[in-house]
Amino acid sequence: MDKASRQNPNSMQHLLAGFLAPYVLAMACIPLLSHRGAATYAQSGLLLGGWLLIVLSPWLIPSEQPLLRFLAAMSATLVAIKVIDARLDLRRGSPPTWKEFLAFLANPFVLVRRCLPLERSVPARTNFLRLVLGSVGCAIGIALLNSLFRVDWQDWPFLLEHASKVMALMLATISGLSAATALWRWSGGAARDYMDHPFAARTPADFWRKYNRNMQQFFWEDIFKPLGGHRTPVRTTLLVFGLSALIHELIFYAAIGRVQGYQTVFFALHGVAAAMTLRVRTKNGWAAIAWISATLAFNLTSSVLFFASIHQVTPFYARGLPEWLQGW
Repeated sequence: MDKASRQNPNSMQHLLAGFLAPYVLAMACIPLLSHRGAATYAQSGLLLGGWLLIVLSPWLIPSEQPLLRFLAAMSATLVAIKVIDARLDLRRGSPPTWKEFLAFLANPFVLVRRCLPLERSVPARTNFLRLVLGSVGCAIGIALLNSLFRVDWQDWPFLLEHASKVMALMLATISGLSAATALWRWSGGAARDYMDHPFAARTPADFWRKYNRNMQQFFWEDIFKPLGGHRTPVRTTLLVFGLSALIHELIFYAAIGRVQGYQTVFFALHGVAAAMTLRVRTKNGWAAIAWISATLAFNLTSSVLFFASIHQVTPFYARGLPEWLQGW
């Protein structure tokens, strides 16, 4: 138990409330998401109120625990997105039953309910291999990250520390999610793979198709397509990245109590880069290697902005942020 928990006997209750409240509130919204009649203004208002309470639930966790607030904010965001998706299903005339919504809410590997049955099944042998390789990769990534945090970085360039730690963290995260997805399928659940080899992305647009595919699917199915993204792909892509920046600023605001702007700049850069490379089709061979290398370099360099916020939540860099990033 940490110092804050010892000083405040209600800390554990606040912690549990911060993580459980979004799910309780989402379940309370079921009557408003499963009826087939036309929604009234009162029902829409109640649903909006429930959604806002979900988004604000991380504030139940004491501000002295920014990392836990950050994790709770990410969890609450995913629950809020599921409520939005269910609301859109209601407008389409195909609302979920309460059992379907509970199953949707409990499944950590989907954000767009109607698309889950379309996910291809994975052979048992392939699933087992992913479980083993994912577990090994996650263990290696964690071991590397632990070693990197023990290194004295005083005489090493900041970007080398940043790139080393981010690569190790991504190895652990990508591998861990692959293993978790395989384990979920092994238990009989349906799932969408979170990642599709994002390190092999050839362009920024390709990277965001491969990275966090659940969020990508939500933006594609529930934002991009309904807004006519096929007719105005560049404008809608920029809008999607703007929404992503807003979501991430809110998550970090919940954790550290102020808006820094790092996420806005990060997603603005990637939005422009993704819009510029939407229709780029690279060739194989040396050209592909050059594109992959350039995309990886761009991602590692620009992600300094993203991890500047991470550093405010929990210490990530041995010497702190460089001067040009401090004071935002």
